[in-house]
Amino acid sequence: MAQAPRAVRWARVLLALTLLSPAVAFVAVAGMKLGVWDWTVGYSLLAMRVGLAFAALGAVAALGGVVVALGEKKAGPFALVGLVAGAVTATIYGLHVASHGLPVAGGPALLADVTTNPAEPPVFSGTLADQRSAAGVPTLTASAFGACQAATVPTQVAPSVAAYALQQAGFTVLGSGVGRADGTRTGFWFGFNHDAVIRIRPGQTDVRVSARQARPDGGEACGLLQTIVSNLQAP
Repeated sequence: MAQAPRAVRWARVLLALTLLSPAVAFVAVAGMKLGVWDWTVGYSLLAMRVGLAFAALGAVAALGGVVVALGEKKAGPFALVGLVAGAVTATIYGLHVASHGLPVAGGPALLADVTTNPAEPPVFSGTLADQRSAAGVPTLTASAFGACQAATVPTQVAPSVAAYALQQAGFTVLGSGVGRADGTRTGFWFGFNHDAVIRIRPGQTDVRVSARQARPDGGEACGLLQTIVSNLQAP
């Protein structure tokens, strides 16, 4: 069997380099879903350190594949696949880093916790409190709550309305009754959790959304809070 031209062999190697980052991301996610490692390994180390480095390498390799293909048409298909893979991977990582930032190794914990009433925030209780305690989530002081443009709902909503507002925001309702409703939401890819509690009082309904993992969440907690508030006010 005749050996492939040297340019084709190089194109294959460069294509393999562009696929390293997606492969690492897949392994990172699979390991977290199977319980092999936690998010500090799967997300912070593998996806956002190793995967990001390979994404940069893959972008360079994709360009190299194009250069190689200019002198050998048979290398074209490998170069095209590599160019698409490298561009998509670099774009996804670029957008994620721009919105979330990079996890800081050994840096201070960044727990996304927002509420419509920082002066008197709703508290987590029952099953949700037990889950957060088991996960080692710290209790924040009022001054530690993040900024989020969402106001207290100036009416006393029914518990069923509160539960529906959580469901519409993608939360699994854990409990609802007189004066409150709460639930939790698990992200698809890395399984990051956000917990929410709605406190119902005469003439006032407050909402709180908090992450369980201390990491930059790109404003996701705030977005979920705003969605719940909007759901509560929907006609």
